[in-house]
Amino acid sequence: MGVGSENDKKSVLIVDEETVSLEILKDILQNEFHLLQTSDIHEAADLIRKNRDHLSVILLHEKQDGKNRHDERSQRLIDGFETAVREEQFEVFYQPKFNIKADIPVLTSAEALVRWNHPELGCIAPDSFIPLFEENGLIRKLDLYVWKKAALQIREWKKRLKISVPVSVNVSRVDLNDPLLADHLKELIEEADIAPQDLLLEITESAYMDNEEEIIARVCELRSLGFMIGMDDFGVAYSNLNIITHLPIDALKIDRRFIVDAFSGKGDTRMIEIIIDIAGYLGVLVVAEGVEDRKQLQSLKNMGCDIVQGYCFSKPLKAKDFEVFLEEKMRSLSRKEI
Repeated sequence: MGVGSENDKKSVLIVDEETVSLEILKDILQNEFHLLQTSDIHEAADLIRKNRDHLSVILLHEKQDGKNRHDERSQRLIDGFETAVREEQFEVFYQPKFNIKADIPVLTSAEALVRWNHPELGCIAPDSFIPLFEENGLIRKLDLYVWKKAALQIREWKKRLKISVPVSVNVSRVDLNDPLLADHLKELIEEADIAPQDLLLEITESAYMDNEEEIIARVCELRSLGFMIGMDDFGVAYSNLNIITHLPIDALKIDRRFIVDAFSGKGDTRMIEIIIDIAGYLGVLVVAEGVEDRKQLQSLKNMGCDIVQGYCFSKPLKAKDFEVFLEEKMRSLSRKEI
């Protein structure tokens, strides 16, 4: 007889492990268990099979443990931020963008994407720290770091390779609340000796929804200085179409979730087609990110998309690897001209 039948008491199984295997979770879904504790994952599976209790109890325990670990990790990242900036642990990667309107796609620009080479946690993806730094304001310092790195890299490629590759960088809603944003960016490009058109600014659609008039005025100031403005993650914030027609933008960037949804399952591309139609009405370029293969590329081309980035062309590359990519494209172009 299982322990769970003793006085018909409900009970808890505590597994002293950071995670519970899928096999054990399946057992939990099919059974109940009694008050037990083990540090052995295999013994835990055995105990679950033999004993019964509420599923929600163990999941609540695991969930709380997960939250505690998340909070500890978040604080660790925050505490290590200043050192990371000082020691240049943040590394900028570049993902090429191609204009696909012609028969042969043409490299037109790149997007700067940051990674954190943490000395103890390894390479950390931006999804793990960008939202965190947006919440506490550290994103402003990180953005400035990325902008400077990108600007200097643009200058380096111009100087050594004799080629101009505009790079798009993210401008957060925290940055947009800075009344001196235009001054900071103007000073940055002057120090790097590049043109405003070399540094493309991507602003999320949702950012325009906060203090709309003030943000639009700030973006208009940036455009008056010669900066090109792209609306990032378009389609997520459900903007009023009447508002969109008055926004100062030069490109709409389709949120990658629409790309994933369109080319999986039923393959419904209507949302992408609508966004492309809106871009056409506004007279701005439309950019698609997260494009994985040639089939998706051809579909987007047929729909009228202008610019594409994604693994169909290249993953995000370190600066030195992107330079190799550039040189290969230049050699390829030279061979075709001969």
